[in-house]
This record gives sequence, structure tokens and C-alpha cells, in this order.
Amino acid sequence: MKFIFKIIIFIFVFMFFINYIILFNFNNIYARTKGNVYLSSNKQEVNVGDEIEISINIEGFNTSAYDFELYFDNDKLEFLENANDKDNINLINNKINYIWFDRSGNAEVTGNIKTFKFKAKKEGSVTFSLNGNFYTKKAQEVDTSFNSLQVNIIDVNNNKSILQKQAEEEIEESNNRSNSKLQNLRLNIEGLVPEFNKDVFDYYLTVNNNINNLEILTMPENKNSKIEITGNENLREGLNIIKVQITSEDNTSSSSYTINVTKTNNIEDANTNLETLAIQNYLLYPNFDNTVTNYNVEVANDTNNINLLAIPEDEEAKVEIDKNDKLQEGNNTIKITVTAKNNYTKKVYNINVYRRNENEEKEYKLEQEKNEELLNNIQKTSTNQEDNNNQKQTEEQSKNIYLIITLIIILIILIFTIVFFKIRRSKKKQK
Repeated sequence: MKFIFKIIIFIFVFMFFINYIILFNFNNIYARTKGNVYLSSNKQEVNVGDEIEISINIEGFNTSAYDFELYFDNDKLEFLENANDKDNINLINNKINYIWFDRSGNAEVTGNIKTFKFKAKKEGSVTFSLNGNFYTKKAQEVDTSFNSLQVNIIDVNNNKSILQKQAEEEIEESNNRSNSKLQNLRLNIEGLVPEFNKDVFDYYLTVNNNINNLEILTMPENKNSKIEITGNENLREGLNIIKVQITSEDNTSSSSYTINVTKTNNIEDANTNLETLAIQNYLLYPNFDNTVTNYNVEVANDTNNINLLAIPEDEEAKVEIDKNDKLQEGNNTIKITVTAKNNYTKKVYNINVYRRNENEEKEYKLEQEKNEELLNNIQKTSTNQEDNNNQKQTEEQSKNIYLIITLIIILIILIFTIVFFKIRRSKKKQK
């Protein structure tokens, strides 16, 4: 009896020892490398207009590939892009996306891995923060920690001479005196199309026959400019033209905003909306909306004409397209005029088509190739990361399977020992 218990205890101790050794090896073989990623600066305080360098540093590990996001305050800082970084970098508002990998497959880097330059624009305190992924030569992801960095910007405008300040104020005042743009334009009824934009000068409105006068509220960018409004009273049935004329304070410039008002009891017959507006193989900016009348599109240098599709909401409305062929290099204006079923209500949609010149076309294609390569690199990095995750899952599954097998073996040994003990005990009783 004692001998059997000794055997059982020996089996448990032996299996526990074997299990400990295997799991210890698992953890040592597949343990993730740990390291620290931190930001540093060549200046803790910088003047407005001066440059500052922000460095990304790593310690405790070597890396052969990484991608990170560096966040900064783009209201107070201007990022100074290096021509050598165009293949690796993507700037989106206040975030720098950067990706790098060793093309040779042999190199590893550590310490200071990248430095970015910024120009201080505005006084205040700015914070830099970092987040990203780092990989070893074996494509294993590093377990990293990150820090943030704060830098102060000092406004040196207070040190400008009195004469310099006066000169700047005089220039600003002169520009304002020659300003003939509106800051806002509103009517006492809704329905003005498109929404007001100081650089858009043609607007459209349809009203019922009970509307005789329109109240127009204008707000000029320069309060001293002169405003004259005509045509907004005693509206007649049909088409009415309202003019808002702005003359600058110094009488050197003027702007004219036009509101095309259709007065009718049959609103449906005055429908000048387009249902579809599109150009084959190109995208309009902004996206088509029948309440927007001005669009932009950029086309290739070898594009002499475009295939334009303009379909009105009302099948009986007429559409006329002006100048959609023989495009010149640079800006080309295409006008799409929609005439309603009533034959007098009109709306004009404008498309500014910019045809790239030969040099711009080369730069565009080069930029597309770089973006494609960058996208491929990001996809490769994502694939490596996915492979690493799959490898980790496989490792965990292997550990679990091994533990299950170990428990099954122990259980079988226990059952075998108990059965053996019962058989032996039974034989003793028979004797």
C-alpha cells in the first residue's frame, strides 16, 4: 500500500517537474521584447518664428521596422517637411504618420531613430505625444511604453519696433479699406440656394405669388464699405433679379451679388435642380448636391475633353452644357444651365476643371507611386503584425493542448493505479 502511494507521489512530482520545464521554455522562447520609446527636444523654450527639433528615441531594444503617430498642436506649430521623408510620411492636420522598415532585411536601429523640425507660430504651451508599433528583426512586436513632451513658445512680437508695428497695421488697414466682400447675406424667408459664401456671387430663390417684397440683411467685411440693394421690392410674377452692390471704403473695388428670384404659384414648374452631375473617371469636389452650384475637379494632362453627365430632376427641364471639350492647361470653366419647365426660371452650375501641365503630371504620378508604395508597406507591416498575433494564438493553443494532455495522462495513471490496487486487493481477499 505504501509502495503504491509512493509511486503515485513520484508520478505527480515527475509530471509537475516536466510541465514546469516546458512552460518555462515556452515563456523564454516566445516572451515579447520590452523597451521604452521617448521624445526629446533640442529646446525647452522657443521664440515665435524660430525652429525646434523633436526627436524620437528608443532604448532597451533594436528595431528593423516601425510605424508611429506623432501628435502636435498645429495651431501653434508648423511642421517643416523634409524632402527625404516624402516616401515615409503622411501629414493629417495635427498628426504625423511615419513608417519605416529595413529594406535589406539585415539592419537594426536603436537610440535616436528620427528627428522632425517644426516652426513656432503662436505663443503658448504645446504638447507632443507619440503612439506606434515597433518590430524586431524577427518581425516580433516590441512591448513599448511612451512618454509625452511639453515645450513653451514665447511671443517675440512684443520686441518689434514701433515703426514695424505701425507698418504692419497700415498694411492691414489698407487691405481692409479696399475690401468689397460681404461677410454674410440673409433673407427674411428660407430657400436661398446655395448657402451664402462670400466668393459665390449668384443665388437662386423661388417664392409664392403672395410674396411682394424681400427683406435682405447684409453684413460687409468692412463696416465702412457702401451697400446698395435693388430689385427686392414690388416683385412681379416670373423672374426677378435682385442686385446687392458692394463698394469698398476707398472706392478702389466693388462686388455684385445677384439673387435670381422666381415668383410663381406653380413651384413644380420652376424646378431647376439636377438629379445627377458627374464626370466620367473623375470625382467632383465637393460631392454633388443640388443645393451646391460650384464644383472643382482636377484632370490629367492628356485629357482634352471630359464626358459630363447632367440629368435634371424634372424630365421636361432643359440642360445646356457650355465648353466641355478642348480643355486648356490650367483652369477651365464649364457652365451647366438648367432651364425649368416654365422656360424662364434658370440655375447655373459651374465646374472649374483644372488640367495639369506636363511637370505637374510627372509630380502627380510620382506622388501616386509613392503613396502606393507607402500603402503596400503599411499593408506588409499589418500582415506581419497579424502573423505575430496568429503566432501568439498558436503558442497559447499549444500550451493549452499540452496542459490538457498532461492532465489526461495523470488521470489515466490514477485510474490505472486505482484499478490495479483494487484487483490486487481482491486477489488477497480470495486467498
